[in-house]
Amino acid sequence: MALGEHAVRPALLWGASTDIGPVRAENEDSWLAVPPVFAVADGMGGHLGGAQASSRAVITLQQFLSPERLGNRPVDLVDLSVAIDAAASSVASLAPADNPMSAPGTTLSGVMVLRTTEGPYWLSFNVGDSRAYVVGTGGIRQLTHDHSAIQEARDLAATSGAPRVIPPANVVTKALGAGQPGSVKADYTIMPLEEGDRAVICTDGVHGVLQDSQIHAIVAAGDGPQGSADALVRASLEAGTRDNSSAVVVYAGTESRVTLTSNVMNRMIQPVRPASIQTARRVPRREGSN
Repeated sequence: MALGEHAVRPALLWGASTDIGPVRAENEDSWLAVPPVFAVADGMGGHLGGAQASSRAVITLQQFLSPERLGNRPVDLVDLSVAIDAAASSVASLAPADNPMSAPGTTLSGVMVLRTTEGPYWLSFNVGDSRAYVVGTGGIRQLTHDHSAIQEARDLAATSGAPRVIPPANVVTKALGAGQPGSVKADYTIMPLEEGDRAVICTDGVHGVLQDSQIHAIVAAGDGPQGSADALVRASLEAGTRDNSSAVVVYAGTESRVTLTSNVMNRMIQPVRPASIQTARRVPRREGSN
């Protein structure tokens, strides 16, 4: 189950863990941990080829964000958006030519460490119902917003005051592939990153059976990123998950326990969106040029 703990400068440690679970015949989850990007993808069991879809998504993400492609410049939001668009198209291309709506599907969620002149940020991205959290002093914050029928019902009840409808569980309303267009708009948010933060990215096999408070307690216990990832997956199995379970845990800093001076509950989470690549990569005109 343990997949190895790794480190990279400046001061990032990470670990990942996955388990097929007690019911599934195949593990359809995939994960990525290639700084500055960390992600999980949950292949959709109701679609043929879920494992292939999730694997294709994270491989494409890694390829499009590789130094071989980008050179030595830091990865930014535009790069990430282009990579996710490419992952969506790649997954959609798994469908046979005579039936493009039959492509397998996958979620894709994660965080990127975004370094700016104002300091570092956690940049979250999400398509589907996998999640990204940050654990720190004061508690746990969910950075992503589920694309699911259950979450949409909650949102409607909260904004309209109408009685809440309980839709079928595990219905994802946005995904890569799964008969959706090749280009899928991901959600992006940023939150200031503080030394000692722990990011958690997990599939619904984990967060579907563990409360946020349980995730917080496991990660704040300070067993290192690999120990925390293993413990989250193990706890989900003990809690009775019937799905594949995967978790990636990232430490910003090398302390063994959460020691933030900035309360994570008081930090602002802001939605952001990428500029067009034409605008972002435009070369400034020289003075006097036409």
